[in-house]
Amino acid sequence: MKEIYNTLSQLQDVLARMFEIEDKIKEIPKALADKEAVLQKTKITYLELHDKSEKVKEELKNLRIRLDEAGVKRETSEKMMETITQAREFETLQKEIEDAKNAEQTLRKSLIAKEKFYDELNMKLSVQEEIMAQQTQEVEEETAVKDALIAENQAILDEIVAKKNELAKDLDPNLVFKFERIIRNKGGVGIVPVHSIVCEGCHMTLPAQFVNDVRREDEIKFCPYCSRVLYYEESEDSEHLDALFDASDDVEDGDEEGGDDNDSGFISDDEFSNLDTL
Repeated sequence: MKEIYNTLSQLQDVLARMFEIEDKIKEIPKALADKEAVLQKTKITYLELHDKSEKVKEELKNLRIRLDEAGVKRETSEKMMETITQAREFETLQKEIEDAKNAEQTLRKSLIAKEKFYDELNMKLSVQEEIMAQQTQEVEEETAVKDALIAENQAILDEIVAKKNELAKDLDPNLVFKFERIIRNKGGVGIVPVHSIVCEGCHMTLPAQFVNDVRREDEIKFCPYCSRVLYYEESEDSEHLDALFDASDDVEDGDEEGGDDNDSGFISDDEFSNLDTL
């Protein structure tokens, strides 16, 4: 059993390191993910501006066509003025000319404003293109760094996993599985000693018979409070416990001559209750 404890102690360090590297590999892409999110947002903004620019470009084309049509209409009406002889026709044609001029003026103002807006959009597009190019370069550089770091840490992880497999090859797979979960959930500490009657992992006082079972080392015992693997280790606080165990041994020897019924060689619950007051 001591050999298993020693193996678990070594495995504990290996597993803690393995989980550390696994977590590191998971964290590496996060910085890149942030940059990729920013780049994606920039691309969306660029596409929105580009679509708006294309729409304004089409509007400008239509305005120029309408302006040209209004100009042609005005010029045609002005030429017809030379052939008009009747006052009523003259007034009608004059109104058409005025309407055409007003339309030209309105369209020209709209065209100027739209051209200004179009220029502003193109300027923003140019800025977005520069930002997008810079961010794309940063993402590419960060991707290269990420890939290198992941490859480096994966190589380390592969070595650790190989060492873990070597240590665990002679252990019960169910024990290894449970031990891995304990290491993951308990901050890298999965096997701890029992000092006197206290688990050194969670510092909880353990039941009398349970400590007796741990001390026997007949099978792997897990702390009922923190789930860590337990083994018994002598400490300064164990002197009182050892005395009780020695007393139990004396009683066991006496039983061979018709002594006390307690032949366990371990302390009783009542004796543990006395320990709590020490």
